[in-house]
Amino acid sequence: MNAAVSALAAAATSVVVTVCSLFLSERQQRRRELRGERHQLNAKYLNPLRLHLVENHFRLSRISNHTSARGPDATMLVIDDPADVSAKDAAWFTGTGCALMSSVYLTACLFAHLKKVREDFPYLRLSATDDTRLAALLLRVQRGFRYHEGVYYVTQPSIGEAVWVRGDERLLTYREFCEKLQDPAWRVWIDRLTLFHLETARGQKTERTGRLLAALVQLSEFLDDCVGGGKSIESRVRAESDVPL
Repeated sequence: MNAAVSALAAAATSVVVTVCSLFLSERQQRRRELRGERHQLNAKYLNPLRLHLVENHFRLSRISNHTSARGPDATMLVIDDPADVSAKDAAWFTGTGCALMSSVYLTACLFAHLKKVREDFPYLRLSATDDTRLAALLLRVQRGFRYHEGVYYVTQPSIGEAVWVRGDERLLTYREFCEKLQDPAWRVWIDRLTLFHLETARGQKTERTGRLLAALVQLSEFLDDCVGGGKSIESRVRAESDVPL
């Protein structure tokens, strides 16, 4: 009798252990799947912003270093007034004016992705703390561009919207952007951004540049952590330093 009871107890214990093991295993698997889905979603929405943060940081830091060491950056100072852009032809945009206008273009693309991430907040899988932190860092970057009569806060999303092709869900190409700039009525909305880059290349408003670079780094590092990637800005700097002259 005792042997039978012991056998039944052992069998019941084995069943309980097996069920518990299966439950815990399935729970752990589901957690892994959810973590994977979270990383994929965050990467989908945040990686384009990471890319343009890196591009803008690289260009602004290069110009800032140039003006600090050698004075105004002549490769950028190819017009006196943003209104001059509309009179330029394609050869200018791909030649003499490329350094300036490609910088303007990349910042306009950054504005587009800042706007898009704000719109995509419901799709991001962030903790409440990270959600609040992201909003604060996005605002810090926008304030960095606005500081000291830069690109006004309210016009930054408008610039971003102007370079985003609704329906195709893509950015304007550099060629499309330059062709639109030849229309004075469209170009005028970009003028302050062009002036922003001209002032930076002249070595003016260096406090604004310093604040903005710091804000770009902070947001970039936060996004690197969110998507589980490497240090984007550091990787770009290393990559550029490894390129043979």
